[in-house]
Amino acid sequence: MKNTIIALLVTILLVSVVNLLGTLGLLGGATGGAGSYEYQALNAQQMDAIGFRAIAEEEGLEVSEEGEINFPQEMVDKIAKINMLPKTIHMVEKDGGWSLVGVTADNHYLFRRAK
Repeated sequence: MKNTIIALLVTILLVSVVNLLGTLGLLGGATGGAGSYEYQALNAQQMDAIGFRAIAEEEGLEVSEEGEINFPQEMVDKIAKINMLPKTIHMVEKDGGWSLVGVTADNHYLFRRAK
């Protein structure tokens, strides 16, 4: 009976040490530890600017030095938020390996990528 208790305590100690090493990132590769991702937050205005520039490039429209773009009236449906948002998210994901994590209630888009 005494040997069983000692064996269980040693097993618990070993599992605890392995768990600690995994949490610290010393065991388990890139998935272990809290510092294995880099995060980026973009607000709604930044996302809109990326989307408008992508559509302007796609349509061959000129972007001024101040960043102003004159869209024709017939492109209203194309630059609507509902139609532009998927293209914008795709552009951010394509640029640097980012992936969308979520959106906050105040329209901040959160992206992450592996370091």
